[in-house]
Amino acid sequence: MRWIFLTVIVLLFELFTYGAGRGLQWWAGSWLSDRSSRYLMISLFVMSNALLVFGIARLTSFGLKLSMTWLTILWFVIMSMVAVGIINLVLMKVAPQFFNSVSYQTYGERILLPLVFFGMVLMGIYNAYTPTIRHISLTANQPLAKPIRIGMVSDLHLGLMVGERQINQLTEMVKAQNVQLLLMPGDIMDDNVDYYTSQNMQPALQQLASAVPMGAYATLGNHDMYGHEGEIRDAIQKSNITLLADDKVLVDNQLWLVGRLDNHASYRKATKELMPSSTDKPIILLDHEPNEIEQNVQLPIDLQVSGHTHNGQIFPANFIVKFLNRLGYGYERINNTDVIVSSGYGFWGVPFRLGSQAELWVIDLVGKKS
Repeated sequence: MRWIFLTVIVLLFELFTYGAGRGLQWWAGSWLSDRSSRYLMISLFVMSNALLVFGIARLTSFGLKLSMTWLTILWFVIMSMVAVGIINLVLMKVAPQFFNSVSYQTYGERILLPLVFFGMVLMGIYNAYTPTIRHISLTANQPLAKPIRIGMVSDLHLGLMVGERQINQLTEMVKAQNVQLLLMPGDIMDDNVDYYTSQNMQPALQQLASAVPMGAYATLGNHDMYGHEGEIRDAIQKSNITLLADDKVLVDNQLWLVGRLDNHASYRKATKELMPSSTDKPIILLDHEPNEIEQNVQLPIDLQVSGHTHNGQIFPANFIVKFLNRLGYGYERINNTDVIVSSGYGFWGVPFRLGSQAELWVIDLVGKKS
């Protein structure tokens, strides 16, 4: 699987470099001589392949992030070219005189391309760092003594690019929404605790946990299990967040939380093995990756919460995520089980989201009427 991923990344680097290079050559037009045009393409390939090697070799902790950011920028250039092409087609149809004017032909496209490109970059940063709140009201299959307002936030990816400021922002959102119980289904850290520790994020994460009266509960995701699982477990638990690693807990004698390890743990238990013996109270499953939804909904689970997919993070990956998963993002009721897959609060690799947005889910859970 790792070699397939690397092969795809290498191919994308070469294709995106060529596509962006051709686009920039077209955009520059007569500004570049034939020799300068060739130098531009060669320079882009040298830069791309240097960053590709830098990222794959992981010469520094941020090497992969830097290379993926460069790949995303190349993709933004290509999408900007496509957008300008569409604008030109529209102008040819609705305003041919303006399109054929000397001023537009000379300056129009050269102004449009950077405007569209920087617009995409700014939108990507905005979506990554400006979380929205998704509200939903659900009814459990069992009675509840009283309604519970649950917050669900996945994929924080705490590290170099998501830190104390984002944790504090989440705490304020949780307080403003009067969240009573916080669920965090995986990818709490971004591969390790290096930046989490060096930037002293623990007090902020402790404040988040203390902001919810019924407690905060987390599971491990794939990025929590890439060689630093023990350190990440310790960091989560020291922040007063209850870690459910193939475990279950009865919360306030009202509902069960069942938390699974990510499927990167070959030794993880099947969901069926983790279920409580009694099903007279609502059961909520925290399962980081939504790849066993169809098996889980055969069990008496009221609600499954997952993340992992980031809703693709960068367009058009959201369509790929939708194709590959029974539910790649959003909400669906499947076989008497409510399922929510979040796009996540943080991000992986690059500080951009296009076609997705950082988010917190607020779930108002009420019991079935007797």
